[in-house]
Amino acid sequence: MSKPGCIGRRTATAHPTWAPRPWQDDALFVCPLLALVLGLLVSQGLDFDRYWADVLFRLEGGDWNLRYAWLTSRVLHEYGQRFSIAWGVGLLALTAVSSWSQRLRPCRRGLVCLRIAVITSLLLVSLGKHLLALPCPWDLSRYGGDVAGAAVYALHPGEVGGCFPAGHAAGGYCLFALFFFARQYPLGRAIWWLVPGIVVGITYGLAQELRGAHFLSHDMVSAGLCWFVSYAVFRIGFARRHQDRLPAQSYS
Repeated sequence: MSKPGCIGRRTATAHPTWAPRPWQDDALFVCPLLALVLGLLVSQGLDFDRYWADVLFRLEGGDWNLRYAWLTSRVLHEYGQRFSIAWGVGLLALTAVSSWSQRLRPCRRGLVCLRIAVITSLLLVSLGKHLLALPCPWDLSRYGGDVAGAAVYALHPGEVGGCFPAGHAAGGYCLFALFFFARQYPLGRAIWWLVPGIVVGITYGLAQELRGAHFLSHDMVSAGLCWFVSYAVFRIGFARRHQDRLPAQSYS
């Protein structure tokens, strides 16, 4: 039984679709969750957050000299933000066009899921940044800031804010949604569609770490949030479509 796509058609055996497994048995849920938990255990339990921030701080001569540097501030922060906005607007336009375009109409459901996943990821990260008064490295006295102490996850209401989760890195990691989109349509091997999210997310995240704007775990949380939002949106969005096909297909 063939599967509709934006560009063409392919057989189900060429690229298996979403398997209706319980979340606790789905590797796309369990493996990233274990990786996130392990990463947070290392960053907090072994104090790797502060160790990594210490390394970057020393490499920059005991100050966040890259905070206002052209590459990290102007290109990767300012223009990177504009890039995220531009491709987001493009996604909205593509979704709108899919309502009347014969070529794009078969993938309208996927485009809607893609849009919802991206917007939800960014909104949740933004909400966290506004609600949680967690410090950036540059806020702490350990790194030349005004906030006493060196606890990464100590709340400082009224003193700091907008540092957790990592909003800029989320602008890259929200591209994880492309992987889940590619699992439903003939866009080649879906695994390759993880590359944009990984590359852009790590690049944005590292740039912000070099500026003293985020600890490593801030980026981990943003990456995890973007992944699980995309997972949930596409799992829910394509659940009925899969059930409609289930009597005619079997999956090993």
